[in-house]
Amino acid sequence: MRDTFANRRWQGQWLWTEHGAVGAPPRENPMNGSLDPERFDRRVLFRRTFELAEVPRLAPFRISSDSRHVLYVNGVELTRGPIRHGARRLYYDVGDAAAALRPGRNVIAVVVRFYGHRTAWWAPSPTTYTLGGGALVAEFGVGTDTWIATDASWRCLESDAWTPCAPQSTVSPQIPEILDGRRLDPAWNRAEFDDEHWPAATVLPASHVGSAGATRPPAEPYGALLPNPLPKPGGSIREPASFVTATPTATARPQGPLGFADVYAALAEALAEIRPTARPDRLPDAGDAPVPPSLVLAAGYRLVVADFGTMVSGTLRIDLEADPDTVLFGALTESPTPAALAAAGLFAYTARGGDGERFELGDPAGGRYLLLVVSGTGPTRIAPTVAERLRPRPQGPYFACSDPLLEEIHRVGLRTVDLTAHDAYIDCPSREQRAWTGDAVVHQSVDLVNNADWSLARHQPLLSATPRVDGLLPMAVAGDAGDADLVTIPDWSLHWVRSVHNLYRYTGDRALVARLLPTAEAVLDWFTAFLGPDGLARDVTGWVLIDWSPVQVEGTSAALNALWARALADFAEMADWLGDANRAAWARGLHDAVRAGFGIFWDHQRGGYRDHAVRDVVRPAMSEHTTAAAVCAGLVPAERADRVRDFLLDREAMFTLAPVAAHGGDADGAPTGHEVAHFAPPAVTWDVGGRVVGAQPFFRYVVHDALALLGAADTLTGLYRDWERLLATGPTAWRETWEGGTYCHGWSSTPSRDLLVYTLGVTPAEPGYAKVRVAPRPGGLDWAEGAVPTPHGQVHVRVEGTRVHVRSPVPVVLVARDGSVAEHPAGTFDAVLEAPAEPLTRGMDRGRP
Repeated sequence: MRDTFANRRWQGQWLWTEHGAVGAPPRENPMNGSLDPERFDRRVLFRRTFELAEVPRLAPFRISSDSRHVLYVNGVELTRGPIRHGARRLYYDVGDAAAALRPGRNVIAVVVRFYGHRTAWWAPSPTTYTLGGGALVAEFGVGTDTWIATDASWRCLESDAWTPCAPQSTVSPQIPEILDGRRLDPAWNRAEFDDEHWPAATVLPASHVGSAGATRPPAEPYGALLPNPLPKPGGSIREPASFVTATPTATARPQGPLGFADVYAALAEALAEIRPTARPDRLPDAGDAPVPPSLVLAAGYRLVVADFGTMVSGTLRIDLEADPDTVLFGALTESPTPAALAAAGLFAYTARGGDGERFELGDPAGGRYLLLVVSGTGPTRIAPTVAERLRPRPQGPYFACSDPLLEEIHRVGLRTVDLTAHDAYIDCPSREQRAWTGDAVVHQSVDLVNNADWSLARHQPLLSATPRVDGLLPMAVAGDAGDADLVTIPDWSLHWVRSVHNLYRYTGDRALVARLLPTAEAVLDWFTAFLGPDGLARDVTGWVLIDWSPVQVEGTSAALNALWARALADFAEMADWLGDANRAAWARGLHDAVRAGFGIFWDHQRGGYRDHAVRDVVRPAMSEHTTAAAVCAGLVPAERADRVRDFLLDREAMFTLAPVAAHGGDADGAPTGHEVAHFAPPAVTWDVGGRVVGAQPFFRYVVHDALALLGAADTLTGLYRDWERLLATGPTAWRETWEGGTYCHGWSSTPSRDLLVYTLGVTPAEPGYAKVRVAPRPGGLDWAEGAVPTPHGQVHVRVEGTRVHVRSPVPVVLVARDGSVAEHPAGTFDAVLEAPAEPLTRGMDRGRP
């Protein structure tokens, strides 16, 4: 289908209503228009009817909009889009409408929503005099050389069924959805609907300095529209596992037009009456009664909490039968608590009355509990579901072993990444839905070894490659936190370089890596302005985060320098591969200087590296972050390897703390960790001479890489069991930190990578899996097996005792436990893995993680 439109000029023209969202030029910038502050969060309905004598075998289409659209043909939903994008980058979706067409009268119907306000997944484009404030463009092939394209023959209506709303907070910038079903005819997207009273759509010619008035793409501010590189999202239809109902004592619903405050108040007051005091994140036991497909509520004011039994992520639907004017106030939340409610996207729906009524949220939402207050004069029947809209994970790759706990940890990690894989890898589906630049390296790493579809793993680094003018990347992309005016997280850009290195190793795509290398170079060069005479970056500005742990970063941060050195080594390796010896030499020169200066952080007595130096005085605080990153960066001399490995394996000395309420805390939002003032590093309150700050789940991907490089991959099967503590509070998806945080965070899923990468030991021996490296390190497992995707097909490995069975489409480099290497041709073979002479293989494993 993509070939239908490849390099083809657009026939569709940009459309909107006669009341555009772009206003007069502001005084400070007369060469551009400006968004009309009164025309935000608008939904416009578009229709185009046509006749067909017969249905074509294929009916290709492509469509895009600013900001979001849902496309219907004869009432059948075909696609939602566009995927998230930068301010000057817009994607179009393609598809085949043939299955929805019929002989006779047909209709193409599109609802387009222009946000106006920034969200976590959308930021406004710069405006011209006409574009950048709501637009639709589409074209449909409905027969041989017969096309229907957006033009002045289309009709449109700016709907007043939705109340325009704005984001309610920075942490959770979802825009509430308040819909009056009485003002939206459910047949508006069907062919039999009469749209004669609708006005004609307005064609938007590009109007700006230098413009020739083109009405079709490409046009400022979007540039050339790009094809959506991601597969169509999908997933299961999720139904509640249980219901809890109650009759709140609150007064009846507010009179007059509803607003955000009305929705929140109704839910908060009702929820407070059923929350048990002992465990505020749990509901009263619903009993063992079977769950009905729908729930009938008596007239009046009723609270319903539907527990889906698992974290879900997608489009919330509520099928209902109700009297006219019945109102549903609701939110999909991760827990039935005020803290979760305050961070969720809220909605309200006023029923039009009758059978077959459905309310469906326009934006994706995530959570486990649907909180719903129903206010009606008669009985109401509701049937809520969530249609998951996640990037696909085809069948094929798998992992199994002799330990059911590790199998469960692997499964929950995959589910967590699935839930946080939308049109980008996001942090969590329930609160923010932001595409954080650094977080995604874990999601991507999990997908590369568990998902045969690498579309999103390839796309995410490209999506994030939007550097500021100084070369550093924003802390998040394609949304509100991607604003170049905001402070950024320098180390997140370095994790992004690692994600590019992953593409180099796994895909072997030279063109893709070459495209991203200049951005990586600019990121690395940014740090050189902070270099001191010792070759170390000091007093680095921005939000130096490292992890949700109290790692000390004031002055010269050892952890940050180690991450920079790792990125320099990654860059040099990629530049060499691309034949760019000069860039490789530049990076290696900087790396050598870091290596020479890094020795000041070495603590000989404790066998690890200290965290920071302030005015050239090395402070005593230590974390596993710094030492692990130093190993991964190649900064640890070989003679120190044994002591460093022992330091990282001394888990009794380590402790962890999570940040407070906004990004952590217990189920009720109470602080459970160090105090954070503007997220600055906390003061040291622990015994720095005997305690070591441990990594939260995110940074464990670096820790595990380090232990594997140190020859201790066999110990990882024990470390994976740390995730058992997360099963107690989040058995269906991983939480953000060991102590709390959001209930579904993809960055916590490292074991789902490492059970394939280190326990089975399957990694590329050469870029693009020209050869595969198999180095099983099963630890105490009796057996383990799995299949890992490659561009050439799956590699199957089973290890049992000292024997390994391999089936591979490419040549195999087999690394035994004693370090000996044997090469095998593509195909199937059995071999013996020598038993280790000691509990741990001594020295460092030189295979790159």
